[in-house]
Amino acid sequence: MKKLLSYSTKYIDNEIKKYHESAKRGIDTDTDFKEMLYQRLDRRIAEQAYDWIINSLCDLFFWYAGGGDIRMQLDADKTAAKESYYIATLIGVLCYEMIEKGFSHHVLDSGYPYDFKKHNFNFSKAAILANEYELALKMTGTDTVEGALVSHNYLLACALLPKSPEDDSIGTDEIRQCMWAIAHADEKLFNKYMEKRIKMLRRYARLSLTTFDSWGLAAIKLAHQRGIQCNLNVIELPYQFLDDIRIDTSGLTFPKAEQIRSIIGEKESQIKE
Repeated sequence: MKKLLSYSTKYIDNEIKKYHESAKRGIDTDTDFKEMLYQRLDRRIAEQAYDWIINSLCDLFFWYAGGGDIRMQLDADKTAAKESYYIATLIGVLCYEMIEKGFSHHVLDSGYPYDFKKHNFNFSKAAILANEYELALKMTGTDTVEGALVSHNYLLACALLPKSPEDDSIGTDEIRQCMWAIAHADEKLFNKYMEKRIKMLRRYARLSLTTFDSWGLAAIKLAHQRGIQCNLNVIELPYQFLDDIRIDTSGLTFPKAEQIRSIIGEKESQIKE
């Protein structure tokens, strides 16, 4: 039986209802912002400000991934959601290719350089939600917990994780704890930590309202591949919209991909010299 969690305050419930009403009217209305992001990337390429390109790619990644979240949440068009996630994935892969080739960037996390490897799930989740697991591995790598789960190497995932899901190293990271449960094929613990995550998100709702948990949904996708079911019935996790169908991506491209790969190629040539 699926567990129903009540909202902690009327505020959250009312805000979610208002968000759904406004989001349905707001799909595709921020194209001006997307155009500004593309113009900024073009300018940085033209000025050869290559240390800022990863920043621009990240901005575009989150624009497309956010579009996928909106469409998935409202069930407006699951195919359109996957298309947005797919283009976000293409951009994310380029980010990781540039990082692998040694390009510098100015992406920060609490004032420090962003650790793309450590936080790969922020990007690879788009590929997982698009059912593009081979592309997900280009961001996770094969030597991370996320990569091990994506490639079904559960023994490696267990080896990379601490012995206990309550270990201090992951004790405040509910998604990591869910990954621990997936690696160990423990459905009860998976649902325990997913419930813990939802309660945490609701606790901070007045500071940052979360109506759709794409991190949680991507974890549920990985859990399904392990034969684990989510038993929570919460608005933040509309996993009834998830499926294993890959869309036709033949007409989907990131228009700046060729330019970015040319820049990566120049860097490789310089290294060889």
